[in-house]
Amino acid sequence: MARCARSRSLMIVQTLRAGFVGLRGSLAASFATSGAIQALNLITGVLLARHLGPSGRGELAAILIWPGLLVTVGSLGVYDSITYHTARRTAPVRAIVGTTAALWVVQSAVVVAVGAALVPLVLGHYGRNATYLALLYLAHVPFFLVISYVMSLLQGLQQFGAFQALRVSYIILSVSGIVLFAALAELSVGTAVVVYLGAYAVVGAASLVLLRRVCAERPTFDRGLARTVLGFGVRSHTSNVPSLLNERLDQLVISVFLAPVQLGLYVVAVTLTSLTSLVGQSISMIALPVLAAEQPGAARAAVVRRYVRVTILGATALTVPLIVLTPRLIDVFFGDDFAPAVTVTRVLLVAAAVLTSTRLVQSILKAAGRPLDAGVSELVALAVTLTSLAVLLPWLGILGAGIASLLAYSVSAAWTAKRAANALELSSVRLLVFAPARDADGAPAIARERLS
Repeated sequence: MARCARSRSLMIVQTLRAGFVGLRGSLAASFATSGAIQALNLITGVLLARHLGPSGRGELAAILIWPGLLVTVGSLGVYDSITYHTARRTAPVRAIVGTTAALWVVQSAVVVAVGAALVPLVLGHYGRNATYLALLYLAHVPFFLVISYVMSLLQGLQQFGAFQALRVSYIILSVSGIVLFAALAELSVGTAVVVYLGAYAVVGAASLVLLRRVCAERPTFDRGLARTVLGFGVRSHTSNVPSLLNERLDQLVISVFLAPVQLGLYVVAVTLTSLTSLVGQSISMIALPVLAAEQPGAARAAVVRRYVRVTILGATALTVPLIVLTPRLIDVFFGDDFAPAVTVTRVLLVAAAVLTSTRLVQSILKAAGRPLDAGVSELVALAVTLTSLAVLLPWLGILGAGIASLLAYSVSAAWTAKRAANALELSSVRLLVFAPARDADGAPAIARERLS
């Protein structure tokens, strides 16, 4: 028994060593960029919480979340499709760019129109100023889409340096604006909205300049390719939209039924889960294009298992200390006004560890050309979210919302792992548990597995 325990411990150490030693190049850059983004977001979160208080922080969250939800839903998963088809080289880059540009025009117009009709209905009880600011923020829609589509193209081309630079530039600009207004004692809900909108406009323009360098040829529109791009995108969106709702439905419902101060507390709790979330997010961004370009077989399965193991171990290593230190972190960074968020923060940290691993496995399914499998898991989880919120939110308030998220993420994780294991012709245990791959002669093959 003792020998078995030592062997298992040694295997986990070997897995960690092999995984993190292999984190170099594009994957290391993804982690570094995600870490920088989360650090900058923490600065923003602290400044907004301390200057706006729980009520103002909740109002700002409501203003940003509804237009953000609409543009994500209205994207129809086109960004995933761009990455997939560019990585697979199913069409010339100029055709992908031209076809996507036509879709961008239509999508931008439709999303803004729908938002103009919906926002006054859902945010009317926040007052005229909040409704006006949310309508103003709809102007970010075309910029958000063009940034997302250019980044997806760069992912597909595996130009990860340019991708990461574009990804972090918006955060740098928005944090700089927030810090400036805070230093001038002018930070308010309104100035924060203006900062975010301005950052999107600047980065959107920069992404178009970068696009000209990536695609020097004149873009062309291909109707057949448009159907193909939309077809894959919509199938992929069956996971994107439910996953977004699973992540944001709690905040959306709180914004409608509870006071702004409750949403402000909940947003701070979510902010403290961002470090855990960056693990799966960082690896997923690299895994989708890399695995999409790989041929099915044992080699691809081995790399997948390495991605999964590093994600699970990394998320766990980050989450456990955060759970222990939650009261201290909230007191130091956000102040006594946010102390009621301690319990729900701990629940959401556990939920984030489950979610970040699930996001990676969903990217693996998409890379294998099976986006619908990921979508079904999210639809089931969404049903759990809706049911749980209906029961727990009136009873437990924001803590009930956190528990609902944990239940939904757990259901999604179980389903997604099963489908990914089937796609790779593995068992769920072999996909998730730290059992080393073996060669035909039975020798461990950990040393020869390689992360791209």
